[in-house]
Amino acid sequence: MAGWTSIPAELLTEISGRLPGDADRIHIHQVCSHWRASTSRLAACRPWIVAGREPWNLVGPVGEHSFWLPLGGRRIYLGTPTPAGLPYCCGTPLDWLALMDNLQSPTRFVLRETLSEAEIFLPCLPAVVQVFLSGDPLTSPDWMAIASQKLYSTGTCMGQTLFFWRPEDAAWTMQLERPNGRIDSAAFHQGKFYFTDIGWTLHVYDLDRSPPKLVRSTYLYSALRERHGFRQFPGGGRPTWYVVAFNGELLLVVMYRAPNIKAVEVYRPDWEAERLELRDKVTDLGEYSLFLGRGDAFALCAKDFTMIRRNCVYFVEHDTVKHQDWAIVLDLGSNVFQQIPYPGEQMEGAGRSNHWTAYSWFCLRRPFLKAEAQ
Repeated sequence: MAGWTSIPAELLTEISGRLPGDADRIHIHQVCSHWRASTSRLAACRPWIVAGREPWNLVGPVGEHSFWLPLGGRRIYLGTPTPAGLPYCCGTPLDWLALMDNLQSPTRFVLRETLSEAEIFLPCLPAVVQVFLSGDPLTSPDWMAIASQKLYSTGTCMGQTLFFWRPEDAAWTMQLERPNGRIDSAAFHQGKFYFTDIGWTLHVYDLDRSPPKLVRSTYLYSALRERHGFRQFPGGGRPTWYVVAFNGELLLVVMYRAPNIKAVEVYRPDWEAERLELRDKVTDLGEYSLFLGRGDAFALCAKDFTMIRRNCVYFVEHDTVKHQDWAIVLDLGSNVFQQIPYPGEQMEGAGRSNHWTAYSWFCLRRPFLKAEAQ
């Protein structure tokens, strides 16, 4: 064994950097202290881009899914394969995967925690687009699952409606209000469920009521026009809104996208005010950065996840038909953006229908090993 422990640290670092999955890095960490010290921390390889093969112009879900490093386009294998017969993914809330055996006529609907492999069976619900969790089922005493379902009329999608479920419920509870547009982002804060839709509207549900009740709908474009007047928006792009839970508060992020220019603004609104105003602009997140995709958005600390840069907004280009940008990184202070190109030559399949399209972000925030506690 003495020969193995004397392997140069540089060589171990090179070897560990080429391993395809975190499970292999776990084995290296467990050999000895020298190997552990010479191997990059597992957190250095996160977060990952979630990619799917669902056509870009549909409202979801991810469907057949995979995980990729943002830079270099290398596919990541978690070491615990998806259970047989559950090939479709309807979201990646927190550290969980929402999996189905069939999207239109499901007989199995499962929440699966990727590290412990714990599974929670949900009542089956057809045409689910996304699943959101108010808390981690393994640690939260009172958590709720919220599913967004596509509604069809004569073969055309007419919007989405929400369904609510707690572990003691026998079935899902449908929202009482009219359907929503496609959900762009969602977050939980102080007992409420906030989400923005493609119609530029913010909706807020009070989850402490039974059934959950819609307590606010705000047209965000009006607040943005009041902020900027009738001047051209930053970058000249079309705005998209995201809500992100960050350090005990809730932020509103506006992403502007144009063909060659992208910009971002972050606000700290007074959510309890009768009229939503975009006055308190945030330009410094400290050591944190925000990650935006379709659905869940979250914040990570650059000190804990050394792969990322501080005070940036990471965004996956899930709404583009052109496979040019895999993701973009915007510096919140300077609004300078970096393009992460689509790694077409490394993706599976030659035709557009076989391409993996970046959809959202996924990050295991609980450590694999006790010694790796963040």
